[in-house]
Amino acid sequence: MDIFDKPNKEKRGNYIKKLVSNSRTIITHQVAIPLGSQKMEKIIYWINGVEPLNEIDLSVFSQYNSKIRSLPIGVERLSYNKDFLLSEDSQLDYITANYKKEIIEKCFEIIHQYNNKNV
Repeated sequence: MDIFDKPNKEKRGNYIKKLVSNSRTIITHQVAIPLGSQKMEKIIYWINGVEPLNEIDLSVFSQYNSKIRSLPIGVERLSYNKDFLLSEDSQLDYITANYKKEIIEKCFEIIHQYNNKNV
């Protein structure tokens, strides 16, 4: 290994730990799927900036995020009235229900693939 590769390998390893950790928070409902999926997409972007993840297909997160991108998620929800939020939530719940199984399965796959491994 080249001495210049070590910092990138460490950085990538740290990002992968975040990927595993975020997978756990989604599975355990410590964070809801919409916010967890958005965070997942950010972490994947950071990892791919160092070296792409070729071992596993993580496209479900970007697919799901593209479907919910126009819906209020997180703190921005405080800016809307309850009737509007209830209407938007019905759409969000429908989309989330359609992706939930695939997202949960992908989170378990991430944990299985990367937990306690030097990558």
